[in-house]
Amino acid sequence: MAVPAVIDALYCIPKNVTVAQPGNCAAFTQDLAPAMNAHGVATAVLAPCLCHQCPHQWSCADQRTEEVRQVVKRNPLKLRGLASYDPLRIGESLRWIDDAIADGGLCGAYAQAECCVSGLSAPRMYPLYGTCDKLRVPLVIDFSSRDRWLRHRPQVEVVAADFPALQIVLAPPPGTDGPSILRMMERFSHLLLLINPRELQADPALCDFVELQGRERAIFRAHPQEWAAAVPAAQQVPLSPPARRAYLFDNAARIFKIPANVTA
Repeated sequence: MAVPAVIDALYCIPKNVTVAQPGNCAAFTQDLAPAMNAHGVATAVLAPCLCHQCPHQWSCADQRTEEVRQVVKRNPLKLRGLASYDPLRIGESLRWIDDAIADGGLCGAYAQAECCVSGLSAPRMYPLYGTCDKLRVPLVIDFSSRDRWLRHRPQVEVVAADFPALQIVLAPPPGTDGPSILRMMERFSHLLLLINPRELQADPALCDFVELQGRERAIFRAHPQEWAAAVPAAQQVPLSPPARRAYLFDNAARIFKIPANVTA
């Protein structure tokens, strides 16, 4: 059976160096369309750059959001994007997030647990959650290390309890303990999971959860360098055809409100 069209719901714009000033940061110019077409990826949801050590990680949130907007505008039939948030400029942040989502190219917000020094449940983060809840757009929380997952997982549970209507999309790091994911997913029905097919295939309990209970809550993710292997690997995940299509395409299209003409 052929693998259905794929939506990759988390691609962080790569940056290779730490810059002295935000204005010196090199713009992302890579054309993702050839690789997407070659591997059957219909749409990629872009997240801002993933520079954990950069001292401007939060102070350039507006610049990072604008970069995603411009990349999406260059290829609106293939790309959607996520906005950044600066907890030290709450009012400005909420305005630029609102504007970016109203513009149509951005479809949610993005937070890196690695960079939330004050914690995901800090009061300054709550305006972001409230805005996403009001706009009915998802919040993607990315965990780049197991240490951050262990530290912030209880805070995610606090936020999930405080915002029961907010769609929170979790991107755990590779090798995350499956039972810890399942406990959260079973407790909070509005949590969704971004997961690589190989991670899913390696955890039978998680795979059974996706098939039997969480069919509408698992979403495909893979770095573009992994598409050649990850998309075929999705065909080997022991899911039924309806569950596989939901995992590869339907859930992301629904959660990120991706129009039919974008996924065509």
